[in-house]
Amino acid sequence: MATLSTVRTAVKSTLSGLGKLRVYDTVEDMINVPAAVLIPTSINFTEAMGRGTDRYEFDLIVVVSRADSRSGQNELDAFVNGSGSNSIRQAIFNNSSLGQSDTSAVVASMSDYGATYAVNGVESIGARLSITVYTKGTS
Repeated sequence: MATLSTVRTAVKSTLSGLGKLRVYDTVEDMINVPAAVLIPTSINFTEAMGRGTDRYEFDLIVVVSRADSRSGQNELDAFVNGSGSNSIRQAIFNNSSLGQSDTSAVVASMSDYGATYAVNGVESIGARLSITVYTKGTS
């Protein structure tokens, strides 16, 4: 059975190496863009009878520099696209186990594209990806 901590670490490891993206598995006081910050939103311990499956839900906030809106949006697009060498969805699709046993992950959706985030006192542009992770539960 995976724990919240191991799932967070596994998502971070899976996304490491996507372009210049820095992945944070905890909410930090200071981050450097381009960045993805993993935020747990819920855990369902009763996904299957007898604790057969646990479901973890995460928001992954992806932020890039807004210094030049066109290049910033192009960089953001590469991270939130459904496929491509810097696609977060494709990276998780290609390694849906996140390197863990009894684990399956999927990027379910993208929302809030173009949202403005204050990162270290500087406006950045971003989007939110929804990630669902299923793991084996224990009673």
